[in-house]
Amino acid sequence: MNSKVLALSVAFSIASLVTVQPRTAGAGAEIKAVGTLTTVLPSPDIAQRTQGNLSIISRYSVSRYTGSLQGTTVALQTVVRDDVVEKKTFQTNTGAFWGTLDGFEPGSFSFIAHLVADRSDCPCPPGSAPFEAKFVVVEGTGKGGLEGICGGGILKTGAAGTDYDYTFRFGKDCKAND
Repeated sequence: MNSKVLALSVAFSIASLVTVQPRTAGAGAEIKAVGTLTTVLPSPDIAQRTQGNLSIISRYSVSRYTGSLQGTTVALQTVVRDDVVEKKTFQTNTGAFWGTLDGFEPGSFSFIAHLVADRSDCPCPPGSAPFEAKFVVVEGTGKGGLEGICGGGILKTGAAGTDYDYTFRFGKDCKAND
């Protein structure tokens, strides 16, 4: 075997090793993530109560992310709906995401989301009132390829489901990772 063929063979072997290596985020990395998620509400609700004008619901949700985030969330939703005075829904979700971010190796993190939905045009089916929500990663919960993640952004009603627009950081840029 001549040296040119050997050098080319070694170069291809190294290149194939480099391209199959999964990516992980490093300290100081900032990644913008955009896309859509669709949510299913498994039935039945955990609990439903009323208190005056308020309807209070506890339920689970399962969401499937597409776009920069590819994966699934399972969340516990606490929903307080006022269809009489405020005509709004206030909702807090706590949950876990597992999947990938922009080609990084798979990982997971916990999150909290808070949303306010305008119900002035309701009655309407669950999840169909227009809303905007704040989504925040619980710092220090990232595992696997998402270790050291922090950040978040917004969720809002979109044409094909719920649109998300998040900015994530990693490592020393997150207070919990100091």
